[in-house]
Amino acid sequence: MSVAAVLLALPAVDPSAIAGLQETGLASASVSGSAQEEARWSRRELELLTRIADLETELQEAQERAMRQQQEWIEYVRVLQGFEAVRLPEPPGFLAESMKPKPDPVAEALARREALRRARSAEVGRRLQALLIADGVRGVDFLETGLLHDRNGRSCVGPVVARLLDDRGRLIGMVRAEHLHLEVSRAARVVTVVLEDGFESRAGVRTPFPAPAGATSAENGAGEPGAAAPAGVRRMAFPSVDPRPWIEAVPELVDRDDVDADLDDGTWDLPGLRVRLTQLLAASAPAGSSSWRIAGLGGVRQRRLMDVQFVELDAAGQVRRRVFADAAEVRVPGSGSVEILLRDGSVKRGARVAPFLDGTYRILLPFADAPTWRASEIPLVAR
Repeated sequence: MSVAAVLLALPAVDPSAIAGLQETGLASASVSGSAQEEARWSRRELELLTRIADLETELQEAQERAMRQQQEWIEYVRVLQGFEAVRLPEPPGFLAESMKPKPDPVAEALARREALRRARSAEVGRRLQALLIADGVRGVDFLETGLLHDRNGRSCVGPVVARLLDDRGRLIGMVRAEHLHLEVSRAARVVTVVLEDGFESRAGVRTPFPAPAGATSAENGAGEPGAAAPAGVRRMAFPSVDPRPWIEAVPELVDRDDVDADLDDGTWDLPGLRVRLTQLLAASAPAGSSSWRIAGLGGVRQRRLMDVQFVELDAAGQVRRRVFADAAEVRVPGSGSVEILLRDGSVKRGARVAPFLDGTYRILLPFADAPTWRASEIPLVAR
């Protein structure tokens, strides 16, 4: 619609109407109302004219843009038809934009997750090195720590490459492993770096990590022909190290139970339980032989004794050794000796402290009366 058509469509003020109003004696009021109406229509007319001008400008720009794109396309087709080009010419800009693939939200989410994993993996490597320095551990120096990944339901980093150093900081060997995680013991104040599926190199000789005690091919899915042997394990224990900074700095590498650190579920009377265990241990030792007693109990969680300390006494009542552990299970079989299985701890003999081999330690009580233990009010774990 043109500007002239809009103007013709606007209502006109009839002068005779104003004269008729003057003749009736209401001329002054009617003239005032007519002036306001005329001013309102004038403003409306200005708004419409402005809108029409904007629309005509947008229409002209769209027509010019369409003509340009059409001309680019014609020239592009003419080049394709008129020459046997070795390399096709670049398509017009508007066509190249429309040909770009749309971003995949799933792929973008996976890319962001991978970027976060790599950033956190690098941070874990830096924190491990800082913890070694802060605790004065000089026997190992990590060169590479790899990426965070899951293995057998727990988080690890790898592949790992580290130097082995002597007490003077001189290189004596190298280790490489596909997986690394941590085992910590608050009770024994021990941090253990567990390396899996790798080898140690000294003087140019590579020695694969030994298989864990009791591991079989069937446990690792190697029962079928051609299956791989169980992955070897190498443990590097750091005694007299507070595990709390390690848990706070790299919680991904520590068992979830150690991170939560909830020692007691409140279902047992701890003082009374400690008395009953002391009595059972004393009755399980024959006269004139060594005996065990419980010297510390932090709590009970899911029928497991938490943060425990056991002491072995000789016949004269002198301490032979102390055993510290984060968790212990009392096992009473249908037949055989009573057993206390301790996990994640260390054994102290005099001034010497040694972490548990493979993370476990067993206290066997061959002279214990199994029915008496079974009938006692103590938390037992099914064997």
